[in-house]
Amino acid sequence: MSLSRIRTAAFIALAVTAAAVTTTQSAAARTLPPRAPKTHVVKMITQNGKQIFDPVKLTIQAGDTVEWLAVSGSHNVAFWADSVPEGAVDMLKKAMPATTKELTGPRKPLKGDKYVMVFAGMPKGEYDYYCTPHLKKMMVGTLVIK
Repeated sequence: MSLSRIRTAAFIALAVTAAAVTTTQSAAARTLPPRAPKTHVVKMITQNGKQIFDPVKLTIQAGDTVEWLAVSGSHNVAFWADSVPEGAVDMLKKAMPATTKELTGPRKPLKGDKYVMVFAGMPKGEYDYYCTPHLKKMMVGTLVIK
């Protein structure tokens, strides 16, 4: 067998092996168990005359929990019904504990107070929310469910 044919055969064998390894790795990646739900914290802050959510935009996975934590000031969490994914309003109503009115959580006036929601089964997309007493000061945030 010529050196040229040996090189060609070796190249083909290498390519076939690489393809098989890639296919095996891809199959393994597809069979990984789902990740465990995570808990994310959004701080509600009054500082230097400003009221903010920190982070202002948070991306989570379906099933994750979000804790809105009062760091300073008196804040709450409310969602606009027309700025959440289709089908999410009824699910938000069920997921929001102790609401004061539709899609509006109670104020958390004490440092360390939390408002906790689990986003299990929620439609993917963007959920815009705000702090009722500080909406005029643009205390708004966005939650993205991937």
